Order: sequence, then C-alpha cells, then structure tokens
Amino acid sequence: MSKGRPAKLPTVAVRSVNRAQAANYLRKAEQHLAEAVEAVAAERWDTAVLLAIHAAMSAADAACVSSAGLRSASPSHADQPRLLRQLLPDDEEAKRTAAQLEALIDRKNTVEYEARRCQPADAQISTKQAQRVVQWVRSLIAT
Repeated sequence: MSKGRPAKLPTVAVRSVNRAQAANYLRKAEQHLAEAVEAVAAERWDTAVLLAIHAAMSAADAACVSSAGLRSASPSHADQPRLLRQLLPDDEEAKRTAAQLEALIDRKNTVEYEARRCQPADAQISTKQAQRVVQWVRSLIAT
C-alpha cells in the first residue's frame, strides 16, 4: 500500500497525526529499545520486558503515522496490532510485526501488575521481538 489514507476506514479508534511526527515516535522506540538492551545486560529482567513492550508500541505508532497519518486512540493496547494490520493489509511484514507486537502486549499486564517476576528468557525474548519491530519500522519509514 502506498503512503496515503487506507482504502477503508479503520475499525479502531484513531487520532490524526502529522506524518512528520513518525520520526519522533521512532526515536522514542529506539530509546526504549536501547534501555531494554541495557536492562538485559544489567539483569533487570522486569525493566527489560517493560521497555521492550514500550519500544514496540512506539514503533507501531511510528509505522501507523508514517503510512496513514493515524495512530491508535483506543484505550486498549490490543487494538494497536489490529490497526497496523488494517492500515497495511497487503504487507506480509506488517502482519508479522503485528504478531510480534501482540506477543509483547500479552506480557504487559503480567510485568506491570502481577507479582510474578520476569525471568531472563522473558527479557531476552521480549527484547528480540522489540528489535524486530523497530527494525521493520526503520525500513518502512526509510522507504
């Protein structure tokens, strides 16, 4: 899909955003990701997972803003991957990225609100998933 309005209006609540702001969302994603990587190195597993989640969410905002000038305004984080799929319905990499984002968002409640602590594997997997999301968004915005 070319950079423009989606063929159909998204079913997710959205807010219009100037496309120039996509770079700012990507910068936030890169900052969160860099801190997640540092948290893994320092064995701060819960922090790493939470920062990885936020990195991927900011990156997804960057993708949506860049491709359609829209970002999710839904109170549910689960709507963000849905919006990504709706805005880029024919992009296989967008579908894979949305799946990575869903996996990360599924961990959000656990890491933020439950007593269970994250383990090294949780942090490593989450950081790798966030890296894939951010890398794809970098390539999307660069085109």
